[in-house]
Amino acid sequence: MNVRSITTILASLLATLLFLSCEENSEEFLKRNLEELHFDYTESTREFTVRATGDWSVAIPAEYSSWITADPASGTGRPDEYQKVRITCERNVGDSREGSIFLNGSGQSDVEIKIFQRDGLFEWTTLPNGARMSIDGMLQVENASTAFIKIPYLKATGEESFSMSASLSGNGAEGLSINQSEVAIVEEGDGFIAIPIAGTPTRQGVVNVQVTLDNQDLGTVSSLARMGSTILTKSFDEFKWGGDCIGNRAGITSVNATADLTLADETKECSIGDNGANGSGVTSTIRGNNVSFYEEIKMTGWLGVRNYMRPGYIQVGAASATASEYGSLITPGLDIPDGVSVDLLVTFRGATYNDPSPNRIMLGLFPKGVQGVNISNMPNVTQRVYVPFGIGHQKWVEFSVIVQNATNASALTFSLPEEWVENGAVQAGRFYLDDIVVSY
Repeated sequence: MNVRSITTILASLLATLLFLSCEENSEEFLKRNLEELHFDYTESTREFTVRATGDWSVAIPAEYSSWITADPASGTGRPDEYQKVRITCERNVGDSREGSIFLNGSGQSDVEIKIFQRDGLFEWTTLPNGARMSIDGMLQVENASTAFIKIPYLKATGEESFSMSASLSGNGAEGLSINQSEVAIVEEGDGFIAIPIAGTPTRQGVVNVQVTLDNQDLGTVSSLARMGSTILTKSFDEFKWGGDCIGNRAGITSVNATADLTLADETKECSIGDNGANGSGVTSTIRGNNVSFYEEIKMTGWLGVRNYMRPGYIQVGAASATASEYGSLITPGLDIPDGVSVDLLVTFRGATYNDPSPNRIMLGLFPKGVQGVNISNMPNVTQRVYVPFGIGHQKWVEFSVIVQNATNASALTFSLPEEWVENGAVQAGRFYLDDIVVSY
């Protein structure tokens, strides 16, 4: 093929491309970058873009114009220009709603974009631990109360008011009262109402508060009128090893065998799922095989079975079935005066990692000095409290629990519940604990 032929072919191709380009540029079009916009219940604005070959406009049907606006509502486009349009939805105080806007111009009409807005109906909600209420502040015997009932809500307009009634019961309720008959919300959005508990408690014990708002029974929440004695605190700051299940990070562990462990050990990397101390149980294997290390990690006096080191916290329970042993953590004997029975306030942080995980855990009193909870001695756990634990994975949640009638003959146990058994074996399941405080 000679040079003239190649030139002729190239010229022909160029002419064809120019013709097609001119033909395309001569076509009118109106394009948007999306077909739907989604809005929260609050007044909010979202954007989309328009590309057009000429004049365009936004039409909002009359049935939607009271809550949807567009800015700008019209414009003049060029084929290579993307123009932003801002759509604003007014605050919704009712059910979820849907609407539409339509683009017109540049040879096209009724190009739809659907609008969806979440419902804005006021509702009572729950705290992160699943409870509908909590008692915050201090109730201490012979001291004026600073406590209040905390009730969370969502989507307030700031104009709500509710009639209320509340009743108090329990050994610690003497000297306390709730003097409000109405509560009001004065700020828009999510938050909580605070109902003061007035007075001065005169004796140690449980304080139960039942609350009704606008004839809706919100249930009962409990706290403790305390003597001011904190008998145990435990954070696991000396735990340096293991994969961080809750933080979703790999970790480190010792290169040494259980009997030779010290916190000064050379370490190696371990995966998220690996227990610290090379998988050794804290209150069983380590306690029995390396007393000095057990003291070094400040676990002297603690018992239990099937619990494992994690960085800064402890795992209770195992990733596989454990025959007759429930994952448990048992405190040292409770430091309560001889001949005295008290109610305990137990606070802690809890978490789960993945399934299977318990939808509730058990706290209770257990004979001090007993190694761990198993199928045969489970009946020895008394004053049981079952804590709902459907809290989602990989996040810490704060809990407050009352355990009644404790004496110095007992320890406090955290355990998988008794139903966590199938075919005679305790099943796989794990939960995580940190920042335990016990007071009365």
